[in-house]
Amino acid sequence: MALGCAVLSLALLLSALPAALRWGQAQLDTGALLCADTLRFHIRADSDSPADQTAKLAVRDAVLAYADVHCTAQDKPAALRWAAENLPALELTARAVLAGRGIFSTVTVQLVEMYFDTTRYSTGILPAGRYQALRIDLGGNARHGKNWWCVLYPGLCRSACGTYALPEENDLVCGGYVVRFKCVEWWQRVTASREDKVLVETASPSQARSKDGEGKKRYGTPPHCAAYAVVEGV
Repeated sequence: MALGCAVLSLALLLSALPAALRWGQAQLDTGALLCADTLRFHIRADSDSPADQTAKLAVRDAVLAYADVHCTAQDKPAALRWAAENLPALELTARAVLAGRGIFSTVTVQLVEMYFDTTRYSTGILPAGRYQALRIDLGGNARHGKNWWCVLYPGLCRSACGTYALPEENDLVCGGYVVRFKCVEWWQRVTASREDKVLVETASPSQARSKDGEGKKRYGTPPHCAAYAVVEGV
């Protein structure tokens, strides 16, 4: 009888396996779509000193305020284009904040593709994975201080859940930390590259360059701002 129960249990397990695999693949597909539909915002302070950490938060507030006024993007591609076109203005904004505090250090503003660990926000959770991000580095310290990160699009920094285009994406972000979320997190941790890839960066007019030759044609150079360089097409 024990053998019969074991055989029956194994048969039931095997019969459920295809459905479980399809379910797992669906969660991974949703996680990949979520990464593709999100533009994150990342600031790295020069150090952990109180002055540098306070300056980091002041730059954060100024950049978010600038985006609130000037960014009207209704989808991820538009948000990415806006960020690329406004890199010089965002750099000037950050420099002005630092200068007002008597800090005249290096400021680097880039669009990058990079790996993020699972991140909890007050409005939801984003799974680990590779995301495109607007990144601002304050100062020349390669080790950096404590980071600050959020979501520039679709605005998870400030708004509640329900802002992604597909219900599956909102459900994954806002539906709680459950098994399906762990499935995406585990897969990304195992497979995702940790190497940062620079997509667009600010540069002086003499240094402006485009790896694919399309930067100026696609984005133009914002007036009264420094030039920027497209390192990889976005």
